[in-house]
Amino acid sequence: MTKTNTIVVSAPGKIHLLGEHTMVYGKPALLAAVNLRISISIASIKSETSKTEIQKIVEPIIKKELKIKTLPQYRLTISSEIPVGAGLGSSAAVSSAYIAALLSFLKVKWDLNLINKLAYEAEKVFHGNPSGGDNSTVVFGGLIWFRKESPDLKLIEPVPFTIPNKLAKNFCLINTGKPQETTKQMVEIVAAKFKLQSVKFQKIFDDQERLVKELLSIIQNGDENHLIQTIRAGEKNLESLGVVSPFVKTIIRKIEQEGGAAKICGAGGRTKATGILLAYHPQKSIIEEIAKEQNLSYFSTSLGIEGVKYE
Repeated sequence: MTKTNTIVVSAPGKIHLLGEHTMVYGKPALLAAVNLRISISIASIKSETSKTEIQKIVEPIIKKELKIKTLPQYRLTISSEIPVGAGLGSSAAVSSAYIAALLSFLKVKWDLNLINKLAYEAEKVFHGNPSGGDNSTVVFGGLIWFRKESPDLKLIEPVPFTIPNKLAKNFCLINTGKPQETTKQMVEIVAAKFKLQSVKFQKIFDDQERLVKELLSIIQNGDENHLIQTIRAGEKNLESLGVVSPFVKTIIRKIEQEGGAAKICGAGGRTKATGILLAYHPQKSIIEEIAKEQNLSYFSTSLGIEGVKYE
């Protein structure tokens, strides 16, 4: 945990296995911690240093929670494998790891519930009205079932099983780049369409809920054929919401034609990039070849890994 009074904590990124966008409308989502991590190092120092943006966000949250006015001087170092703005929860990961490290530096007992509570407060600064799903996934790790029951009540529960290795080994992440549109803009686009076509969109939301529930049992049972079918159907619903660009649709169709499946993992985009694609194929090398053809970076990945932890 410590070397020469240095505390190092890491947190994973996250992805939506399914349920992005529709979760805004009270539908469930299934999220997973992913093995791209952010590491935070805190070491005691004697002289004061200038504050980074993340320190300006997190320190007031810590001071308020602990009812203290000042903090000891320390040096903060951040190392990240998580692409920013790609839908992998980089803000939740850095907040969670930093908060956990700073609490440990202040000799506060390790408490994942407290870390998660404070990370949610940091997410509010980053995103205004976050769901709480991202920070919960990176803090607790594994698979997370999320549902917004009402504006003031959110159900966030760890799933009591992991993804079987025969499925887990065949997932791959493709980075299509940072979308030109913000998450807020994409959510507003869907909301505007919902107002105009409420019956059509409600049917899409209901079908996505059905798929999310089915996906849970499919993963538990290790059913590869139904996994591919469900990812494809979920992606089709996202395309019907208008959040997947023509460029990314082309990549997804290529993966499907080769016998696999892929979907966006965040708010998406309408022009070109949509952030990270979650792709699955019984022969993962086929996904990698398609990514290479498009000159896109890709990552072999493990899903449902450990959350915030000491290094």
